[in-house]
Amino acid sequence: MNSQLSLLVELQKLDLKNHSLQDQQRKLPERIKAAQSPLDEATKCLKEVTAAVAAIAAERRSSEQDLSIQEAHIQKLRARLTELKTNREYQAHLFEIELANKKNDALEEKVLLILERGEQKEKELEEVQVQVAEAEKTFTREKARLESLTSTLAAELTQLEQQQKAILALLDKSVYSRYTTLKSNFKVLVVVPIREGACQGCQLQLPPQLFTQVKRSDELLGCPYCHRILYWEQAIGDYNNLPTESGEKVEE
Repeated sequence: MNSQLSLLVELQKLDLKNHSLQDQQRKLPERIKAAQSPLDEATKCLKEVTAAVAAIAAERRSSEQDLSIQEAHIQKLRARLTELKTNREYQAHLFEIELANKKNDALEEKVLLILERGEQKEKELEEVQVQVAEAEKTFTREKARLESLTSTLAAELTQLEQQQKAILALLDKSVYSRYTTLKSNFKVLVVVPIREGACQGCQLQLPPQLFTQVKRSDELLGCPYCHRILYWEQAIGDYNNLPTESGEKVEE
């Protein structure tokens, strides 16, 4: 079999793997960002609930202060009862005290409702704090895994580069130039097998004479339609698992 053809098939396998690894590498920042999203959401919720708790606490202090002022006002009204001289003044003052008591009752009810809301919000705050803690643990664990994957991918890419260089050292410059030109046009697969008399790049039937020449595997031959480099896979081994341009495996 033509050694250059065999080298091209192997180079393409390495290029495909390189493409896959680089694609994974490009997506890592997005994956880290996606992993952080639940933590960001939980943290945002925590800030909102914390602000709500603080607002309720401020409202409670203000209402309690109003209640304290109102209670003091009632005490003063009651103390004045002994100073009144006429029954008319006394009855009018009692009515004023009654109104003050009603206002006081309303303030007490308001304080109780605020306390109830505060307790509910405090409970919600505790739950959100637990969610944030769990989200932090999950993100820290996932981030460490993805950072480890970053190092692994970098190491694999370095190894691939060395393997590619070894192949390029044995590959004729003219052959490599042809390969890179085709690759710039087709992006991924440029060295394809023939099956049942058809090019597996464009799926078109090849002329019988060309099919016979490709099977001999003694020279680099191209598809007359798509111009991809053709090979007879039985000549170089079983390539049933050769990836396609979509990244899937070619099935017989």
